[in-house]
Amino acid sequence: MEQGDGDVQINATVSGVFGTTGKNKLVPYGNVKRASLRDEDEDYNNFEWKFQSAFDVQKQLKNFKFGVGLDWLSPYAQMGFVSDYFGVMGWSNFHLWRFEKVEYAAGWGGGITIIEQLPFYSRKLRVGLTQHLSRNGREAYKNKIGELSASPAPVFYDEVGGGVYVAGIAGKRLGMGLELRYGRDLTYKIMKGESEEPIDRFTLTVNAQWW
Repeated sequence: MEQGDGDVQINATVSGVFGTTGKNKLVPYGNVKRASLRDEDEDYNNFEWKFQSAFDVQKQLKNFKFGVGLDWLSPYAQMGFVSDYFGVMGWSNFHLWRFEKVEYAAGWGGGITIIEQLPFYSRKLRVGLTQHLSRNGREAYKNKIGELSASPAPVFYDEVGGGVYVAGIAGKRLGMGLELRYGRDLTYKIMKGESEEPIDRFTLTVNAQWW
């Protein structure tokens, strides 16, 4: 969370996701309503991509920030309030096409993040905490029952979690950040043998910012 001086800010992030491994069957929670258009001869497993990337351009006007970006290849918009000690940021995709093929029929993704931070050394170093509630999209693999081949298909899920980060100024117009974030999947569990287990994701993100 960088409180800028009105300059355009460019962000690039690379993330590694860990905490869920293997090809396990996705099982929706009991309160998840199944989509009426689900293809009954298809199934999904839990083999998901372990790396993510995003790019965005932001503009700040006083204590309000807004911008647009790409999460991998999916466009999104974001806006919120930022200060030296507190911030609230919201984001949403544009829902230009329907990704969802399974439990939820809608392809919308979005969320809100609350940020608390402490600046040090004239704001050149910052440490902070985040809490988020979001609806995320991720790549899974769709299998035709009875066939060995699989094709990638985005699956959306609800998530709640939090994180911790450290960020600082690495050059005259360059900032760097590192964040560790935890998220609990509220839509799916995984089937391991005869038992169902919750999905916990840990994400390590490296961020570079220019302005």
